[in-house]
Amino acid sequence: MKIAVVSDTHVPHKFETISQRMKEGLTGVDLILHCGDIVTPDVLSEIASFAPVYAVAGNHDLEFFGDTLPRKRVIEVAGYRIGMIHGDELDGNHVKKSEQYGLIYEIVIKPFLFENPLDCIVFGHSHQPLIQSFPVVFKPSHGRRIKQDVLVFNPGTPVRNRRLSTMGYLYLENDVFKTEIKVFTYPCLKVQE
Repeated sequence: MKIAVVSDTHVPHKFETISQRMKEGLTGVDLILHCGDIVTPDVLSEIASFAPVYAVAGNHDLEFFGDTLPRKRVIEVAGYRIGMIHGDELDGNHVKKSEQYGLIYEIVIKPFLFENPLDCIVFGHSHQPLIQSFPVVFKPSHGRRIKQDVLVFNPGTPVRNRRLSTMGYLYLENDVFKTEIKVFTYPCLKVQE
């Protein structure tokens, strides 16, 4: 199973439509996970033409979606449990993009500690890709504490910005969980002399 992971599309705040490269990157996937800052519901409708979509709300989505999108969720796919969160809040306060990576455990992992164990948490907000593993002790309310390594995965943003333009993939096949970051390249601009 091939799952596309995207975040921070920001349509129409920063861009009028999703890019052709993102559309090409969604072709042939079995599922799409959008980690927030979608902005308009039209984006979810458009990407749903490629595959079923699960999404969570980011800080820019509340105005457009209200309470219709959860701020976090857990999905089960092919025997794996995947948490989804935008990753922009700590104790109800907004966290700047530049501060997020120093607070990954508190912002991305801690909100899921009282769930059944997760295999992976996908998130967004920083616009920068990240793949990292963390040892986590889950404390589900109905059972004993469970230690497990959890992959945290930020696909970056698939739109052209000051940093890399990226999207991610999760591959779930034959009891193997693999990740990939796809980097979109753009031609260099010629410097006028």
